[in-house]
Amino acid sequence: MPYSIKTIKKISIILALAFAPFFFAQAQTASTASTDTLQSDLSRLTESLDLLNAIKIGKRPTDATPLQSALNNVISISEEEIRSVSAQLAAQSGLTDEESALRDSLITDLANLKLHTKAVRTDTTQESGISAVISIAQKFKEWRDGTYTDTMARAVRFISVFENEDSVQAGNGRLSSIVKDTKKIRSLLPGMRSAPFMNLIKKAQDELKKAADLNARAKSTLLSDTKEAEDEETIDEMVRQSNALVNAAYDDFIAMSRLIRK
Repeated sequence: MPYSIKTIKKISIILALAFAPFFFAQAQTASTASTDTLQSDLSRLTESLDLLNAIKIGKRPTDATPLQSALNNVISISEEEIRSVSAQLAAQSGLTDEESALRDSLITDLANLKLHTKAVRTDTTQESGISAVISIAQKFKEWRDGTYTDTMARAVRFISVFENEDSVQAGNGRLSSIVKDTKKIRSLLPGMRSAPFMNLIKKAQDELKKAADLNARAKSTLLSDTKEAEDEETIDEMVRQSNALVNAAYDDFIAMSRLIRK
């Protein structure tokens, strides 16, 4: 099935806003072993966040070491998330000058995120007092709630648009191959299966046309200068609808194959 990017959603856990959506978007195309690793990382992150969150509700620890470890766990997984998204951005090819400029700007923004996490990690190793570590953790939370979440969301949104475009193109390529052999295929089908087969072709054509149109609109909005939240939500929704249509077309391809095999 074509690659699917989940719509970015924010989660209200200290130091973890926006982490889970990115995490599971990566897990969708991972192998079972890789998915198990990601699940383990998420479990480790959750345990660390539980400890950090306890501070917020008044359960002040007396030992800085567990808190430092918890914060560094969050930083480590954040750094891996930045690395993964940066690699996906860098892998995008065949871009126009305008698209490349936006991609490069996003990569620079992600590099700045990484520099910040590195600085916070250094602070947590240099500071041994519990009050200092609590202060660092709170500031990191505020940064994660704002700059980090917004930057990662923009990067993943860029990836989603262009990877969905690839999915649409792949679907059209498969459909073209089927259409090219339509005459040959119909000659092998009993009369009562020919009409359903042609109906499936027409249905897939319509779905892929709508999918391409939606993704083109999403890309146009992505490349516009507006930064309004409603525009970002519109992009996410258009990509979601476009991807659903591509998935529907692939279901049609499977149905065609079943008709031929009967």
